[in-house]
Amino acid sequence: MDIDKTYINICLFSLKQILGTTFPNPPVFSILLESSKNFIENKIVSHGFTSISGRPHAEANVLNLFKPKKNKIYTLYSTLEPCCHVGREESCVSKIIKSKFIKRVVFCINDPDHRVNGKGKKMLIKNGIKVRSGLLKKKAIEAYKGYILNRKVSRPKVYLKLAVSMNGFISRKKNTRSMITNKIVNKYNHILRSEIDAILVGSNTLKIDNCFLTCRAQGLEKYSPIRVILNSKLDLDYNLNIFNHSKKYQTIIFTSSNDKSRYENFLKRKVQIKYISKSKYNLRNILKELSSIGVLNLIVEGGGETFSSFFKAKLFDEIYLYRGNCFFENKERYSFNFDKILNSSSLKLSSKLKKNFGNNTLEILHKNNKLVNI
Repeated sequence: MDIDKTYINICLFSLKQILGTTFPNPPVFSILLESSKNFIENKIVSHGFTSISGRPHAEANVLNLFKPKKNKIYTLYSTLEPCCHVGREESCVSKIIKSKFIKRVVFCINDPDHRVNGKGKKMLIKNGIKVRSGLLKKKAIEAYKGYILNRKVSRPKVYLKLAVSMNGFISRKKNTRSMITNKIVNKYNHILRSEIDAILVGSNTLKIDNCFLTCRAQGLEKYSPIRVILNSKLDLDYNLNIFNHSKKYQTIIFTSSNDKSRYENFLKRKVQIKYISKSKYNLRNILKELSSIGVLNLIVEGGGETFSSFFKAKLFDEIYLYRGNCFFENKERYSFNFDKILNSSSLKLSSKLKKNFGNNTLEILHKNNKLVNI
């Protein structure tokens, strides 16, 4: 039915509005369509999306308190296959079946979680409900890339964010902070923070910038991401800005230090310490740990060293590259320069988007990954 694509497209468009609000569950948007028997008259009579903190699920919210009419056909549209496993609540598939009035279910892609992954579809069909899946699949895979990576390869989708001068430098001098981007870019970045699950920096960036890493866009503060710090030696100053708000905003330090005396001072500030032994302290294992707690999308805002580590390990999916309207005459031999790194790399990146923010530009560079089939 041609109308199926129309309503699935509405679901996918609406999905963008709830990004970053459903941790630790993936965002899902669903609508309920009421149709005449010949599908000539159609109208949306209910909609629902994954609630803040991940529950109730979208399908459950669609069905909540809805009263169907006689002689009507009801189709439930969803961006993701309805869950069929029993968790803290009854599964969405069970609720759909028990509703008795939903005759059709249409969704974009199978849920890559091994507890679902096509099982929900089979249960619906077994109970006499018509199912259509795979609509706008390519578009949905792009929207759920972080969730798919989390479930299939135990890592989140990784965005590397970098601001550079017109000639590729991140600062005028090594180990110093230089203002590069304008106020428009800064506002955009705070909105971006509200849409992702976690933000990561290296300890050197934290020492130089003394940053907060919260979302400070008006009205979106409560959607600040989990703040992740790489600090193998656990030698950060307790009085840095980021630790003054760690009771309010979840903060995690990954370290290979087992100095328990240092742990205590951080734990008093409600900072979570994730210990990984020196032999296993690497980006792949850190991403695996973040994946295990439900992180689907991660922005890396570290400086040159952290960026280079992720870039060389090829553990990223997109680069958000901002260029400011400035030129740095940096003659230091080992200063980080993005253009030199990119030109000397064998990695093939494609330009996904170019956008102007006043006299600053944003280019999103995409690394092609072959996702496991879903």
